[in-house]
Amino acid sequence: MSKYLQDPDYLFSLLTILVKKNGGQITLTEEEIANVSKGDLIGMYFEPKTGSVILKEVDPQDMLRAKTLIGDKTDETYDN
Repeated sequence: MSKYLQDPDYLFSLLTILVKKNGGQITLTEEEIANVSKGDLIGMYFEPKTGSVILKEVDPQDMLRAKTLIGDKTDETYDN
């Protein structure tokens, strides 16, 4: 797991950025919260050409295939 996704300060910064980007407010309904499960995966990717961080929903099957292909190698431009 990415060291960034384990850092509370970094996660709070991401949340702050998302709220500010959305005009200062994001509303999460009870239904939306209930629909999140432990099987839901979010990948965090760094795009070196633009300097952007990309948060993206990841299909669990794709994640399993990717882990098989790359093994335990750590790539600084691809965090999960």
